[in-house]
Amino acid sequence: MVLESPPTEVAIIGGGLAGLTLALALHDLDIPCTVYETRSENYDRDGGIMLAPNALRVLDSVGIYKRVRDNALRFDVLTFKDMQNRTTDEYYFGSEKLYGYSAMRVMREELLDKLKAAVQERSIPIHYNARFTKIITDDGNGVEFAYGDGQTAPAALVIGADGIHSAVRGTFLPHVRPIYSGFVFINSIVKRSQLRIPDDYNLPATVMGKTGAFLLVPQTPDGSEIFVGTQRRFPEQDSAGWDSLRNDKQRLYHMLQEDKSEWPDVVQSALEAAPVDAMGFWAFHSIPPLESWTSESKRIILVGDAAHAIPPTAGQGANQAFEDVRALATILSKLSPEVPLDKAIDRWQTYRQDRVKKVLELTLQMNAKRLPESERAKLPPGAIWSDQSLTRGDGGELRWLYDPDMAQKAEEWAQELKGALRD
Repeated sequence: MVLESPPTEVAIIGGGLAGLTLALALHDLDIPCTVYETRSENYDRDGGIMLAPNALRVLDSVGIYKRVRDNALRFDVLTFKDMQNRTTDEYYFGSEKLYGYSAMRVMREELLDKLKAAVQERSIPIHYNARFTKIITDDGNGVEFAYGDGQTAPAALVIGADGIHSAVRGTFLPHVRPIYSGFVFINSIVKRSQLRIPDDYNLPATVMGKTGAFLLVPQTPDGSEIFVGTQRRFPEQDSAGWDSLRNDKQRLYHMLQEDKSEWPDVVQSALEAAPVDAMGFWAFHSIPPLESWTSESKRIILVGDAAHAIPPTAGQGANQAFEDVRALATILSKLSPEVPLDKAIDRWQTYRQDRVKKVLELTLQMNAKRLPESERAKLPPGAIWSDQSLTRGDGGELRWLYDPDMAQKAEEWAQELKGALRD
């Protein structure tokens, strides 16, 4: 039976950024939901996250933007610097004048805490230590699933917001596996006061050298701490191997220090200041494009990294997850005999897949720009991002990325489906 009215219960698998934002959006639209999170309530939430105008518009719509704004670094432009400290390119991560919001870098813990507080204020149920294990039934009447230690629950819809290693995805796409890019990003945190920053040197910045790119991004609202790092080729590991590398701070430190003399003085000062105990890394993974983000019944739906893991180079991974859930919540609220679930979800999926494809193209161009000079030289014209392309931001050319309002888009899809039925 095709669902022809807003769902009476949505199970959200995953209590991270996307899952909690979806819960808030559904609640505001009077759609009951419950969140199931594998980890404990106080799971590790280290690191910062870049939020562009398209994500901030979503967070604003669920009452979170103003809560995090004052505890975040706000900026507009990431500058690209050469070895002589000259600005060669600019990438607009945001602009209040052009796109309605400046970009924001906020600690993941800060954002999650604000989302959790809002979920609790709205009395949205959230279960921790509730590992999703399997789908029991999935048909036109709904879904039943198992979690935790043999507990089961029914739902009209199950939303997989459980990340790149999604267990929900595995229930109907069991052969899809994350693909390792061959690169890790080695990083640390340093004090700004320890850096030798030239006059009129704007941060955040990406310094381009022979061996690749080195990132310098303020980490705190006052800019007193700087997130620094660079990518390195590294062989793929199993989970034990990655854990071993994560715990080997000295090895990560030596990897970061490679080719130190090849960098300009500002980068050398960052390398000198990097403390061993603050070393970290992440391995770049993606998943191949999926034909469908839903099960055959349309009752199980993937969002965020479970559906499309986008490398972080252009800062759009989490941003696109926010777009997914904002559009999904709104279109679910519009379900009716004229806007049935199957047609509504197909419309949502088509739009989102096309948009993610375009974002991925931009991301790959940015990835190419950060490769070592010798590797960049082998690439064809157009493979490397440049601010002389249509993505230059100071004239508003990034409106295609930052301007679309996902709630408004979903409203338009509903009207289009109603119009098609009348015709």
